[in-house]
Amino acid sequence: MIYRPRNILLLPFSTHITGRKIGDGTSDIGYKKLEDELPDKIVNYNNQSPSGSDLKSSSLTIRNKDDEIIGSMGLNFDLSSFVNIKEFFEMFTKTFTLDNLPKREEFFMWTVKDEIQQALNKFIISNDLQGKVLNRKDKLNVVDHMKKEGHIKKKGPHQILSELLAITRPTLYKYIKEV
Repeated sequence: MIYRPRNILLLPFSTHITGRKIGDGTSDIGYKKLEDELPDKIVNYNNQSPSGSDLKSSSLTIRNKDDEIIGSMGLNFDLSSFVNIKEFFEMFTKTFTLDNLPKREEFFMWTVKDEIQQALNKFIISNDLQGKVLNRKDKLNVVDHMKKEGHIKKKGPHQILSELLAITRPTLYKYIKEV
């Protein structure tokens, strides 16, 4: 658009976006720029076409050497063709949280035996049992911990845990019932 304080001449291109034609008036932004109520450069603001389409707009003021407004250029980009793409990405990237799920899922790259051994080592260290022979009470506490951590529900934990605790499988089953 070219603005002159006395005359307004509109030179539209791609008129399908705003529906404007030669001789149409300026916009409210154009008038506010003439009154120096808005900056000379407004880029990427949210706008809407007369038909209701969402637009990404920019407005640039052109001044002469005396700093007088001699023109303005408005650019409007119709975003309606991107609505479906935006909705697709919003749907595709939307996630949800459940109270009973951890914030970050742990991915285990080792065997069940490795997991149980790791959990047993952590338990022994955190309970200051390293280097000690585990008594019945300690072993019951280990089994209780393993049960609470979900290791008892994994595939084949009974044989592994009974070997690590140096107890028979029937004794392990008895401990599981006790805790």
